Amino acid sequence: MLGLVIEFLTGRYVATAHNDRRATEWPPHPARVFSALVATHFDEPEPDPRERAALEWLERLGPPVLHCTEATEREIYDVFVPVNDGSIVADFSGDMAAISLAQDEISAAGADTKKAAKAQKQLEKLQAKLHAKVAKEIAPIIGKIPADTLKLGVATLPAQRIKQARTFPSVSPHEPRVALVWPDAPDLDQHRDALDALAARVVRVGHSSSLVAMRVVDQVVTAPPPFLVPDPDGTQLLRGVVAGQMARLCEDFAVHQGAVSGRTMPAAMLSYARPATPVDQCPSSIFGDDWIVFLRDRRTAGDARAALLLDTTRAVDVAKAVRNALQRYSPVQPPPEFVSGHKPEGAPSESPHLAIVPLPSIGHGHADGHLVGVALVFPRGVSGEDRRAVLRAIDAWEHSDKAVRTPAHVTVPILLPHGLEFRVERALAPGLSTAKPGYWSRAARQWATATPIALDRHPGDLRSRDPAVAAAAAESAAKTIADACVRIGLPTPHVEVLPAAPLAGARKAHHFPAYPPVQGRTRRALTHARLTFDEPVAGPILLGAGRYHGLGLLIPLGLPGDAQ
Repeated sequence: MLGLVIEFLTGRYVATAHNDRRATEWPPHPARVFSALVATHFDEPEPDPRERAALEWLERLGPPVLHCTEATEREIYDVFVPVNDGSIVADFSGDMAAISLAQDEISAAGADTKKAAKAQKQLEKLQAKLHAKVAKEIAPIIGKIPADTLKLGVATLPAQRIKQARTFPSVSPHEPRVALVWPDAPDLDQHRDALDALAARVVRVGHSSSLVAMRVVDQVVTAPPPFLVPDPDGTQLLRGVVAGQMARLCEDFAVHQGAVSGRTMPAAMLSYARPATPVDQCPSSIFGDDWIVFLRDRRTAGDARAALLLDTTRAVDVAKAVRNALQRYSPVQPPPEFVSGHKPEGAPSESPHLAIVPLPSIGHGHADGHLVGVALVFPRGVSGEDRRAVLRAIDAWEHSDKAVRTPAHVTVPILLPHGLEFRVERALAPGLSTAKPGYWSRAARQWATATPIALDRHPGDLRSRDPAVAAAAAESAAKTIADACVRIGLPTPHVEVLPAAPLAGARKAHHFPAYPPVQGRTRRALTHARLTFDEPVAGPILLGAGRYHGLGLLIPLGLPGDAQ
């Protein structure tokens, strides 16, 4: 076994997601870690060939398992920084490139003295030209300074330089440690010392402020448990490393020489998934934490339709619109029962199927109750066939004439009633805390509703002014909710029916439209609740008649590991 353990010395990881400049990458992608090792290798005046051999061996090991915890995203602000204006000094890059080419011609001449002498003469000519050009640029100005030169000089002063907006997305992991683990690492003994010496010199991963200490270990005993594991059917795509990565990085550097902005790190996109929670670890619901997440498109703020902010109370509308899109674009017609939630004859499915869960901004200091996106939540133990049916429908949706495609992004519209569009983009590695499965899935004893539960049985008048009637209705509602927990694989909790939303940003139950929103159907009573279990249970927890459409979404309370 080979393990690369990374300690974040400042407690923060600063790195921009490859597909969104305002989002953070978490956990560190294997390709970024590998690139940090390669950059450190070439920082030496004479790179050690043993280190290069170790890197070429590492790129052939395949994708590693990532051990880490969840991380809290720092709020992002625009920071205006001065632009480095190079217009006041001439550009010598072309002269330097010509000199480098002449030096290569001298080396290529070898024993051909005539060819070597000609190349040497050309080199000396180019060097003299460069020296004259530099001397002219740095020579003092005699007499009156030209107005254009004075203007350029003043523009370089800190107070006068143009400011450019930049963002520095970062996260604070709950434990500032990550381990990349390769369970099978043949020939490790041949490369361990060289790889360990190289890792010890790595000072950063990501931004220059993201300081780290890295080391090679044979056993991972202090790192967090597995967070993501390689999975061909996984829904989380990470930039990974494959054979030939070292050569690709060298070729890319030969082109940009570290000086071209906007360059893209060479990498291969690899599929990962959250590891299955051991059955004996703690009780868990039938819903899994391997999600496909779509986030609201924030880059098109100038487009009123794309910039639409939806309140949590529109959760059911969004969920139904997403399911309609998946059914419409499903290559198999009629859509599979797992996607539609209905049997071929139209009756509701009796088996666990795909849940569409709009994700509200609730439960934190800046919660405002709007929807940040929507998640497709698979039941635990979903078959490969059912998962592929969903992925094929998504692919067709993203290639439809309604999608907006650029080289780096694909956005699709969620079509709502009255002609409204909520445009979203699939997030390969969500940066927002409320868009991460772990925010909703970690084990806890106490849980509270983010969206109200649509009760399976009518409890009576929960808002009756008669205390006896209201108490009886609350007792009936509590039993219905407890039964709903058992129905999704959880133990029976103590249930406290609440008259108001229990979390910051959450909306009162009577602010939500009637459910189901279909004329002639029995309307369900909606209520908030707080649940307390005798032992920690793992989510996500979706309860009640609207659990497949965003109602009855619960959030764990307290910090990880709290006894409560």
